[in-house]
Amino acid sequence: MVSGPLCGRMLADLGADVIKIEPPEGDRTRTVPPHVGGISPYYAQMNAGKRNICVDLKADGGAELVGRLAARADVLLENFRPGVLARFGLDAATLCAANPRLVYCSVTGWGQDGPWADRRAYAPLVHADTGTLEWAARHRARRPEHEVNQHADVYSALIAASAVLSALLHRERTDEGQRLDIAMGQVAVYVNEWAAVALQDPVGDFGGFDSWNHFSHPLGDGSYVVLAGSPVTFWPLWAPALGAGEELLADPRFATEESRAGHLEQLVTVIDCLTRKFPNFEALDAALNPYMLAAQVRSVAELDGTEWAAQRGLTAQVSPGLPVPAAPWRADGADIGVTEGAGVPGMGADNRSVLAEFGYDAEAIAALHSSGAICEAAQ
Repeated sequence: MVSGPLCGRMLADLGADVIKIEPPEGDRTRTVPPHVGGISPYYAQMNAGKRNICVDLKADGGAELVGRLAARADVLLENFRPGVLARFGLDAATLCAANPRLVYCSVTGWGQDGPWADRRAYAPLVHADTGTLEWAARHRARRPEHEVNQHADVYSALIAASAVLSALLHRERTDEGQRLDIAMGQVAVYVNEWAAVALQDPVGDFGGFDSWNHFSHPLGDGSYVVLAGSPVTFWPLWAPALGAGEELLADPRFATEESRAGHLEQLVTVIDCLTRKFPNFEALDAALNPYMLAAQVRSVAELDGTEWAAQRGLTAQVSPGLPVPAAPWRADGADIGVTEGAGVPGMGADNRSVLAEFGYDAEAIAALHSSGAICEAAQ
């Protein structure tokens, strides 16, 4: 639902002509609320900048159509469980034999082979299986909780896009395509910067960084601020800037790192009381010393309203009232990513133009419509 479509969006941002092949029932993310002008922002974020054809692989001519496209494509990106596309004759061996320059990229939960290959995979389950939840739970000293964001999906998309670029460079040098096998479970471990520590010390104390707790603290206007670093380490530097009195500075509970670690909950409560005296983030920010870094807790919409977001082009409005995150880099002499007004095509919106490019005449396209191999639907 996420890894494949988001990888395609990333490749589109890099300048690729990406053709999304959607089933007749539609991509499930089209239904994710809210809807703006009939379009799901969630779907739009994953699919802006692509063309769209709607194909029923089970209908007469559907699988043959996809195979014909793959015969001329540079890259095929698929997000099915292992073996699904083989039932339609669209597996890597078949398509790469027909097009030896094809880069065939598969993103699955646990890889194309091995004991877990047939397991269904969703990001929350991958997080549970790969130590992501356990590590966070130990860090927070509470029971494992699901991550709000689908990290395994998103990182798998990024890794897949990087692998595709590497394979295209390989093809340029050798004139040979490649088969790419991306496993979400492996990606989740690869992008966990603490994984090597966890392998050495599975029940330990974060390699000595057990006090690296970053808390949010309330301000007078009801918003929150995050101070960089741990109060266990940085309290002596924070205290004067936050207006701590002599009594707090002399409090034996907070005199040493060891004593602060033993009274961390009380120390956080004290800091909460101090930050609440500042009416807003601007007031607190003005009081900080050079050794303190802080950030206001914002929503995405609040960030998009800042001068920085406008200057960077944080979002692009692909249709009226529907902004999506824009490509997060700039390149001299090149237009990068989706642009204002790019639109989000409906199901099958590009059927006729795409098929014509691949050699289908009007009669052949009409026959595919009649068989149900292709269809068009309102978004």
